[in-house]
Amino acid sequence: MLDDSSLLIKSLPLLLKGLLTTIQLSLVSISIGLCGGILLGILNCRKLNLPLLSYGISSFVWVIRGTPLFVQVLIAYYALPELVGVSLSPFLAGVIALGLNSTAYVSEIVRGGINALPDGQWEAAYVLGLTRWQTLKGIILPQMIRVTLPSLTNELTALVKETSILMVIGVAELTKISKDIVARELDPMTIYLAAAAFYLILTSLLSVLAKMTQKRWSA
Repeated sequence: MLDDSSLLIKSLPLLLKGLLTTIQLSLVSISIGLCGGILLGILNCRKLNLPLLSYGISSFVWVIRGTPLFVQVLIAYYALPELVGVSLSPFLAGVIALGLNSTAYVSEIVRGGINALPDGQWEAAYVLGLTRWQTLKGIILPQMIRVTLPSLTNELTALVKETSILMVIGVAELTKISKDIVARELDPMTIYLAAAAFYLILTSLLSVLAKMTQKRWSA
């Protein structure tokens, strides 16, 4: 068996390939989660008062939050192709599952952030002659993002780590690559510690970026 340093050097290209896939999964899923979540959160906020639409959004959130992400991934890969009649690659199925899961959680964060703002913010904007959507865009959303940024950061950080679940459907991300290397080299300590270090770097970078953004907005 190779010593730890030699094994790590030998395995590094494969680990970096898995890391790249993890980054791609994270970026696409985060984009879906943020865009979809912000939209649904706005449409589901108390001030817009859209009962039928709010019921549909709340039902979607209830289903997603009430079922395991693991099961959602399996449904996206095995059941969804039968429903739509189109074969999905493991990567695409994984992105759909992660994106929809994140959308549900982000929408609740956004909805709560908007509803937490004082009603006086809306009333003052209406007095100034702003429409409902102008008020949302220019007054409510900037405040909401500043208030909810820590919660959004936690959700997006969790999403990066949750990409590891996609190994179950064969996505060659960091955890799957690490598992394959361990099965071949029989040295779990070195490889899994290296994988953990890569995840820690990714989540730390995301946290630092969020803190920099929060400080800039606070200033």
